This record gives sequence, C-alpha cells and structure tokens, in this order.
Amino acid sequence: MKKFLLGFLMFLRPGPSQAAEELQTIVVKPGDTLWSISNTYLKDPKKWNEILKYNKLPSGDPSLALPGMSLRVPVNLIKVELRAAKLVYFLNDVKFRRTGVTDWLDVGRSMDLFKNDTLRTRADARADVKFYTGQILNLYPNSIAVLRPPGKKNVDVELLAGEMRGLRSRVITASAVITPKTKDTEFGAKLREDLTTVVQVFKGKADVEAQGKTVEVLAGFASEVKMDMPPSQPVKLPPLQLAAGLKTALTASGGPQFNSDGGVVSLSNMKPIGKTTGPTAKLPKGELPKNMPEVANIDDKSVDTSEIVKMLAVGNPVQSYHLQVSKDQAFTAMVLNKSYDAFDKIDLNEVLPPGDYFMRIALVDLLGFEGKFSAPRPLKISGGR
Repeated sequence: MKKFLLGFLMFLRPGPSQAAEELQTIVVKPGDTLWSISNTYLKDPKKWNEILKYNKLPSGDPSLALPGMSLRVPVNLIKVELRAAKLVYFLNDVKFRRTGVTDWLDVGRSMDLFKNDTLRTRADARADVKFYTGQILNLYPNSIAVLRPPGKKNVDVELLAGEMRGLRSRVITASAVITPKTKDTEFGAKLREDLTTVVQVFKGKADVEAQGKTVEVLAGFASEVKMDMPPSQPVKLPPLQLAAGLKTALTASGGPQFNSDGGVVSLSNMKPIGKTTGPTAKLPKGELPKNMPEVANIDDKSVDTSEIVKMLAVGNPVQSYHLQVSKDQAFTAMVLNKSYDAFDKIDLNEVLPPGDYFMRIALVDLLGFEGKFSAPRPLKISGGR
C-alpha cells in the first residue's frame, strides 16, 4: 500500500516538461492586481489563474491589490512584445540600465533583460543576448544598444553607438532601418561617429531603409547609409569567414592563413599595404588602379562604397585579428583577449605561463567588421625563450 501511495504521489509531481518550463519575472508595482497584471502582460488575460500555480500569494482574489513582490510567469503566456531577453554571455566590463533609471549597473550571468533596457560595453568587452522569440544580438566593444525600444514598432534593437552582429534581429540606428528577410539572416551593423551606418550581410538577406528608399542586401554584400541620405547600392566585399582549420576563405586566392606553430601567432601570406590604424588604410601608389584616388580614407565622407570596394580588392582586406586564449575549450577561463594588427607576430611563450590552452581568432576587415571566431584549437605553451 505504501509503495502504491508513493507511486501515486510521484505521478502527481510535475513532469520534466513542466519543470523545464521557462519563467519570466514580473515586478509588482503599487496598486497592481492579478487582473491588471494579466491584462498588461498575458496574451489571454482570462488565464490569470495560471499565475497562481507558480507563486505563493496571500489571496487568490484577482481584484485585490498585491504586496510588492516578484511574480514568476510562464514565458509562453506573455505577450511576445513583452517577453524578456536573456544575457547568455558577457566578457569584461558590461553595464546595463533599466527604464527610468540613471545609474549603470554591472550585468549578471544569465540575467533577464526587458523592454527598453540599455546595454553598454566598454573596451575589450562583449555581450550576447538571446530574445525568447529567437533573435540574437552580439554587442561588440564600445557599443550601446537599447532592447525593444518603446514606440518603435517591430524593432528588436536600437543601436546608439558602436557595432553589433545580429541573427534575425530587426535593428534601427540614427540613419537606417535594417530588416532581416529570411529566418537565417545574419548581418553586422556599425554606427560611425558621424552617424553613418554600414551594414554587411553574412548570411541570408536584409532590407536597408533610409529616407524612403529601400535596398536589398544579399550575403557577402554591404551598404552604407549616411545621415539624411538614402542607402547606397549594395557592393560585394571579400569574405572573412574562418574555416575549422583556421584558414580563411581568402586563402585560395592568396589571402592570409593563420599560424600558431610553437606558440608564435601570425597571419602568413600577408601583402603589406601600409600601416593600418583603425579603419583607415593607406595603399602604395604603385598598386592603385587607374580609376582610384592615390590615397583614400574609408571614413572620409567623400569616399563612397564603390571606392571602398576598390580599396579592399587592391591589397589584403584584413585590418587586424582578434585573438582569444583560454584554459578551457568553452572559453569561460579567458587568459588573453586582445586585438592585434594584421602584420603583428605574437610570441605567446613570452606572454603566458607554461601549460595547455585553447585559442581562437576572428578577422577584422578594413570596414571594422569582425567575423566569426574560428573553431577552438589546442595550444601548448612551453615558456619564455
């Protein structure tokens, strides 16, 4: 009989699907009731009683004011536009600010981010956000972004400064609107100091809109949008994607290949095109095509995207590389996270103590866009020489 009762009680316990159900936290404000919260947050307000299953409340009366508390509510019951996002990864100094709050606070691992929350990354910092509806935001160093800004219909991210990469994310900047057109669309958006937006599509396609004009940008193409100007026609850019073997897609055409023999890190097959500082490239006079200015700065407002493409096609399009070294393959125990000029050769034996590590790199093109990180590669450091 005891075995029967034990089995019956276990049958009544929530199954794995219930236990794994994703919950979102809702903060009760003064005067809130179950009725008001349900009308504000739930897709179907009549399901207010579902909230009782996940919270201990002083009363089940939906019309009574609740005390100050936090309620756990299943995400699938909440209106799509009010679902939180999850901070799935961050590195170094990342801050956030809630709606109506002036102070910047440190982020926490796996924390919830809500509509109109603002994220800010400092130098050498990064934040990865996943929305419950599937969109992904990668926020790069020295950037500021607002999540689901109010009053902006069908917008996931408002990029206020810096650079981001998105999967299916609908993005606005001061000068452009970027709308993914396929379920697998990945793109980068960079906002320059003069509020020019540069959009580069890595996969799928996206619409770039400004001043009443829309252009469709396909994978491997880019478009530039200057403030108060329509988008430029898309132009093709060299690929920077890294393969699992740490060879770039440019290798087949004489592009750079990444080496790490003996703990010495470098990009080989590089053809010097002059010292590069930031996104500005100076190309030797003798190597310029006839229809191109002798010296060009891709940040110069007078240089359009067609000239940028000519610049990228002349020499090697890699400006720098972002190197990460970690004690574990998941890169949660980072010991080195730094960007180097494309022509720099780094001897890690002089930087790191002896031991076994993992390393990966991402290439950065002349426009300042960073590609995806390569697959982790084992690295053995023997010590100083």
